[in-house]
Amino acid sequence: MKMKAILVLVSLTLIVLEILFPISKTLIILVPPIAFGLVATIRSVRKGISRLNELPNALRILFASIGAALLGFFSPLSMVSGALLVLLGVFANDEAMRRLYRQKGVIVLTGIDATGKSTHARNISSWLRSKGIKCEILPFHRYLFLGRLSGLKSGRKLSQTPESMAPIAKTSKFSLIRPYVALVDNVVFYVLRVLPRIAKREYVVCDRFIWDNYVKHKALGYNTRFLFRLSTLIKPQISIVFDLPAEKAFERVEKREKHLRYSIEQYEIERVEFKKIAKMLNYPVVNTNEPIQQTWNRIEMYLDSVI
Repeated sequence: MKMKAILVLVSLTLIVLEILFPISKTLIILVPPIAFGLVATIRSVRKGISRLNELPNALRILFASIGAALLGFFSPLSMVSGALLVLLGVFANDEAMRRLYRQKGVIVLTGIDATGKSTHARNISSWLRSKGIKCEILPFHRYLFLGRLSGLKSGRKLSQTPESMAPIAKTSKFSLIRPYVALVDNVVFYVLRVLPRIAKREYVVCDRFIWDNYVKHKALGYNTRFLFRLSTLIKPQISIVFDLPAEKAFERVEKREKHLRYSIEQYEIERVEFKKIAKMLNYPVVNTNEPIQQTWNRIEMYLDSVI
């Protein structure tokens, strides 16, 4: 309520100042959020909390300031738009906005094939629900639109080997941009499916993640020159990288009826890349070449320490 009162006061003050004095619209829009941000940052540092803690409220003041500036034009369209922005600033949920930029509620399971990502995603989901936490499993390997664009339907025969797919990666006209289209697909999926859930205080268990797209395309020989940095721009706080010897992964996949076949050499490339991601983002690497209960105990211990 205190922040709502501040926002209403700021909006009314700006509108009055616009009427009484010829103040630049730029100043009206920028000065209040910048001033609030500076004061909030100083207070956060003194309290020993994150400097970004009040970023959502600074954004709310920015919305209200833009709204007040639009109201000063006194045209029907600008007044309606301005009023909506002021209301957005006043009634926006700052805690939901904090969850979005902190990505609180996202648990990512990643790693090479056959390491138990889907199995442990279900285990984690059950574990969260047992604690009264609503959650959902979202698979990042199911594209929204890439399959249609590339002509690779999800129901295609899975008997193809990586060798049979390699020429496509090297000669297809679509191959140069395919990894980046896949990246856009994953990001859109994240925005549409993940963010709305964590904004509602739900948890999302991601079976694979955006950077898995980079790892797979690199192992298959696609152009991934800029893909690594782009794929790791979104950094969930909670993630586990599952690892397994390449030979063991190959052996497990061979026993599955419906699964794309990759070579041991490609799995080795993937292992290197996943470990690089784990080191850069400070994620634990869990060896799943152990009894499943032992692996789950390590996962549960990690989750207890971060949730």
